[in-house]
Amino acid sequence: MNHSLTKHLWLLAVCLAAGTVTAEDLPPPEKTGGIDLASPDVIAQGLDLLNKTCGGYCHGTEARGFKAPSLRNRSDLSVDSLHATISYGRKRAGKMMPAWKGSLPDDAIWSAVAAIVSLRNADPPGESAPKPGGH
Repeated sequence: MNHSLTKHLWLLAVCLAAGTVTAEDLPPPEKTGGIDLASPDVIAQGLDLLNKTCGGYCHGTEARGFKAPSLRNRSDLSVDSLHATISYGRKRAGKMMPAWKGSLPDDAIWSAVAAIVSLRNADPPGESAPKPGGH
């Protein structure tokens, strides 16, 4: 297992242990294309996708933000709004997020949603996150 995946799985374990992502927060798999958003494997795939596809230019390493907003600590983003935004994109105030539907299979989009939800409480209050860099 590579170092990055190990780090992400550790972060996931911390989030789950802290009770930051609960079954009540997530829709059942029958409402997410058969994808279990609480599955550690699905979350790990989503974190990998975020870092490879969304991280370098837009949302930054480990979703800490760069040219686009951080995706960490975002309890304001619902599962449905995340799926819609990733699928269909968004254009607002001169900023654009591309639509990924058609470029990514729906299960990959759901894995990205699972990853973002898993980061809802990634940085404890009062703890400053490292600044993004190396882009």
